[in-house]
Amino acid sequence: MIIELVINNEKKKVDLNRPIDLSLTSKVKNSFKAWYVDEIKIKVIKNGDFVGSVNQGGSVNFKELLINPHGNMTHTESVGHISKEEVFVNKILSKCHFSSQLVTISPEEAISDGEFGIKKGDFLIGIEQIKDKLRPNIESLILRTQNDYSQLKEKIYNNTNWPYLTEETATYIRNCGITHLLIDQPSVDKEFDDGKLLAHKAFWNYPHELDKKRTITELIGIPDEINDGIYLLNLSMANIENDASPSRPTIYKLF
Repeated sequence: MIIELVINNEKKKVDLNRPIDLSLTSKVKNSFKAWYVDEIKIKVIKNGDFVGSVNQGGSVNFKELLINPHGNMTHTESVGHISKEEVFVNKILSKCHFSSQLVTISPEEAISDGEFGIKKGDFLIGIEQIKDKLRPNIESLILRTQNDYSQLKEKIYNNTNWPYLTEETATYIRNCGITHLLIDQPSVDKEFDDGKLLAHKAFWNYPHELDKKRTITELIGIPDEINDGIYLLNLSMANIENDASPSRPTIYKLF
């Protein structure tokens, strides 16, 4: 199916039969994970004579899942992730399609300790790396900070001190009008930051306001062969009342 649309006053077309999936598959075994959680657990429901497994003699497969959106799956979160007030992410979106820009970043190593918890050896996503790359009037930004897509499917992020956004960078992205921020790391913030969450707070301008329109999507994966540029983003998530929800962001090439 081919559709026509207008982005930044330019007419474009999209082939909806050619989606590029940015989500990673969560598995019971050998799956990627972060934040020291276990892999997802899938349990067969048993109740009296009922067995929720066809292989075990039941009539249907009927199982429950134990998941942690933040730790073992691609997920989208609202400001409710860091606020005292409950802000359910499934209530945030008024639409699911957005103009989007994919930008590849090579995080830079900090050569000395700095402000806001920056330590020598940290890898930073700094404002200088993106400020001349962002196109105007784009609704969402996809940051690729890792090149080997295949290894993301089973990567364990615990104690890796992954690259993170500086507070200044997150503020800049917000001020550019970006509503939805996506990244291929477990968090836009440092793994161990004493609970400061500076990038989250800067992007949501928290606690100065309770931003109920912006989202952050983490633990995505961008195939290596996909080039930087402008895309159409479909940001879909499970309809769950929580600060974060499993999500499946998908992009489409424009032509």
